[in-house]
Amino acid sequence: MEATVINVGYGDAILVETDDGYRLLLDGGSGLASEFEGDPYRIRSVDYLSKQQIGHLDAVVISHIHEDHVCGLEAVLQQTAVDHLYVPYPAEPFLQGCELMPANGVPRSVPLYTNALNAYRRILLYAKERGIPVTVLKTGDVLEFGTDARMRVLAPKNGVVDAYMEAVERAYRLADDPVAVTECLTRLDATSNHTSMLLSFELENTVFLSAADSCPREWNEVPKIFLENVNVLKLPHHGQIDSVSELFMKNMPLRYVITTSASDRRYNSANEQVYQQLTAMFPADRTPQFLFSDEREYPPYFSQPDGFQAIKLVMDSGKITPEFIKI
Repeated sequence: MEATVINVGYGDAILVETDDGYRLLLDGGSGLASEFEGDPYRIRSVDYLSKQQIGHLDAVVISHIHEDHVCGLEAVLQQTAVDHLYVPYPAEPFLQGCELMPANGVPRSVPLYTNALNAYRRILLYAKERGIPVTVLKTGDVLEFGTDARMRVLAPKNGVVDAYMEAVERAYRLADDPVAVTECLTRLDATSNHTSMLLSFELENTVFLSAADSCPREWNEVPKIFLENVNVLKLPHHGQIDSVSELFMKNMPLRYVITTSASDRRYNSANEQVYQQLTAMFPADRTPQFLFSDEREYPPYFSQPDGFQAIKLVMDSGKITPEFIKI
């Protein structure tokens, strides 16, 4: 099994592949031109797939609704054949909804969230028009794929998605009331991370835990057995201070920890305190190696001065080998 973390700047786009050719894309990064302009190493997920001559995906998985996870997927679906779409929310309320717009003067995160909400709805409409099956994943679900590989849904907590969907449906009902819909969108933006799926990709004795924006405070309902066998961790929330927890991470047999933060470390992402805490959790001879999708130098944790468009983690027979992909 291979997990390729594409350098989409601030955002997630992870390609999971098995030896028998199964390909799954988890999230698609940002759709903002500003995230890629003037940077020779960041690359849109759709362009990465094209340059790697990947014209077909067995599955696309959406972890939750935020611009840096969803909006890049619209181009992927338009330019790539996709067999199946896996989502975290019931589709029908979105299909029956409409394009939403917040009022002027709100914090920047609210229109960005609204862009993602609208993009998510358009993705579902596109899937319906093209006959692409859509499956809603819930905590506890297991997707078997490839040969002996599986994806297990460990979070969100029970009831979180239901509460979120009540707010989504309210936003659509109030679409003609700028003040009321803006209040709904602001609430949805603030709570979307709580609905983020926590996904465990498992092959034999190797486990890759991809946390999207599911932070450890959301993990108390996860059975401990699924958090004590993790070899590779994609840090939640782009390595912000809420991404780390000794309670859950100190018992993980971690070999690699990867952070999908932009190199400008906006919003205090790729926070140095996080790596100090992680380092302190493990004996010196068992400290995991830190990887960063959009860094070239992060002393003393990481150095890859040549730059790269993706990091591929090759997991085979218990061995894990990182490869830096430069296109």
